[in-house]
Amino acid sequence: MTTVAPIRLMIVGSPRSGTTLLQTLLATRTELFTLKETHFFRHLQRRRPLRPLDRLALDPARVRHAFDYVARHNGLTVPEPLPRDLAGAVGAFDRMLSREALRRGMAGWLEKTPEHAFFVPAIRRHLPGVRFVHILRDGPDVVASLWDARQRYPESWGWLGGLDDMVRLYNRYLRVATRARGHADSFILLYNDLIERNAATLEALAAFLGLPAGGLAPESLDRVGSWRSDIVRTDEPWKIRKDEGLVDTRGGKFRSLFSPAEQQRILRRLVPTAGMVSG
Repeated sequence: MTTVAPIRLMIVGSPRSGTTLLQTLLATRTELFTLKETHFFRHLQRRRPLRPLDRLALDPARVRHAFDYVARHNGLTVPEPLPRDLAGAVGAFDRMLSREALRRGMAGWLEKTPEHAFFVPAIRRHLPGVRFVHILRDGPDVVASLWDARQRYPESWGWLGGLDDMVRLYNRYLRVATRARGHADSFILLYNDLIERNAATLEALAAFLGLPAGGLAPESLDRVGSWRSDIVRTDEPWKIRKDEGLVDTRGGKFRSLFSPAEQQRILRRLVPTAGMVSG
């Protein structure tokens, strides 16, 4: 009897770049189990400069916290005994999600945590067959949305710092997406193509995901909400929108939140995205 390996899909990209919207869309259009952001690899591994110690053994307290966090927020069971090495931890994480997908009769799992973009090499090394969708939104819109989130929810977004920190954060995510180009396990999705319902891009994404032709037809996107309660925690109000379907808000916050001088300062510091295409 042939066993079909479960689908493993991860959405990554800068915060406030449309990751929740994309997760909602793909979870609705595919037969994949999805869950709230896990932050698994950030919780699991030591912070720099201590991270090289993880090659010897993981910190047991961090391992416990990483698995407890995922289980607590998603109604899952922590695998026991907990592993002590990175390969074992990634394998246990995969099994935890794959078992839940199997229990629900789904073909695999879809996980979305923005900063997992910075852990792609390790994930790729220890989780063969995983696929990544990197969503890339224009820098000015991302910086404006980050700034707005920090002003409205400082208790959750205070870690962002100032404008220059937000620009540097976006540039880091852009560099990760640039390095992902050409990898067979990665798909770069421009936010503009998603919002504009670019038929060719959506068809290419459907093919990457193994969906049948028309699985992401442009007209189907209007029937999908911008978020779902099973992927948003109660302490994440910035993810909740009243709008249904895809709403074009590009440019609005950047022009309204920043003065002309601030706009120019941001634009000078952002790494240009010219030449980046979906695919």
